Amino acid sequence: MTIYMSSGAFRSRTLPAVIADARRLGITHVELSSGLAHAPDLDKAIADGMAAGLTFLVHNYFPAPLEPKVLNLTASDLEGLAWSLDHCRRALDLSVTVGGAFYSLHSGYAAALKAAMLGRPDVQAAAFKDTTIDREQAYQLMIRSVREIADYAAARGRGLLLENNVISPVYLEKVPVNPLLMTHHDEIVRFMSEIDRPNVGFLIDTGHAKVSATALGFDAHDFMAAVKPYIRALHLSDNDGREDQNLPFTDKAWFYPLLRDFAGLPMVIEAYTLDDETMLSQRALLRRAIGVN
Repeated sequence: MTIYMSSGAFRSRTLPAVIADARRLGITHVELSSGLAHAPDLDKAIADGMAAGLTFLVHNYFPAPLEPKVLNLTASDLEGLAWSLDHCRRALDLSVTVGGAFYSLHSGYAAALKAAMLGRPDVQAAAFKDTTIDREQAYQLMIRSVREIADYAAARGRGLLLENNVISPVYLEKVPVNPLLMTHHDEIVRFMSEIDRPNVGFLIDTGHAKVSATALGFDAHDFMAAVKPYIRALHLSDNDGREDQNLPFTDKAWFYPLLRDFAGLPMVIEAYTLDDETMLSQRALLRRAIGVN
């Protein structure tokens, strides 16, 4: 088991600053994720971090492009889909450079999002309330896209992990059809039975599972039991069950008693914008959860 700190947990938003903060705090494993600014000096920053003893994972929208884009493996426009596939290839190449066993990214969605809508479910819901959502078409496109990227990853000895999306109750109150794929365990189980790529698995986000459970009316524990065979890593944070808040977790979190079952997997603390003390206490709490001193 290896504990990673998401770059989102740091208050810095540039890669060199995150690396400096990690070194100062004695954090040796960092997941490079969405929220970091475009890094024109990416190669140098990565090399400096590795030379200082840091270990990295590459996640989702990292490395961020100079101009904002939408990463979506089920993009309906050819230009958006081509960019998304190219980004995944770049991220996998970077994963090879840093020695990461896999690259992980969010599952697709059956709606034409714009960059300005990202992270704003209220804006998305307003934009899509009168839009026809074809989930099955998006699902089939995701199968094709994931197979293509999984083959690229396999040729480089890497895994490809998909993160369960999050759908909130407020979102569903405004949009009659859920446009986000892989929010329910039934769809994840179906996907894994059809993808036919042994290097594909799931990175399960506990915060996403909690909110989606509220919205879709399932039990988060049932979700974890159903997808357990496909879990290759975890994102850990908590929330109020209504929206994905990326809050620190406690030993009362719904997933806390389950962590020992996944003790051999990479775990990423994905609570956002933490002070130094909270960041270190989250790591210590996670160690206690899985019985590591």
